[in-house]
Amino acid sequence: MRPGYFGGYGMGGGSLMMLLIVLVIGVLLYVAFNQNRKKSQSGSNEALDVAKGRLARGEITTEEYEQIKEKLL
Repeated sequence: MRPGYFGGYGMGGGSLMMLLIVLVIGVLLYVAFNQNRKKSQSGSNEALDVAKGRLARGEITTEEYEQIKEKLL
């Protein structure tokens, strides 16, 4: 088709492509930051599980467990 007719992308094609690129970058950033948030939250849960295990084995007292729990949460 010849330039200037509806078969080409025209001026709207460039802005549509830019919008698509911005959306893709936004989704990638959301996924990246969401993964980091999940990793940081799971770290404190793992530490709390270790403290629970130490309490169950009698390595620490209930008071020590509560102190650890307050620091983590």
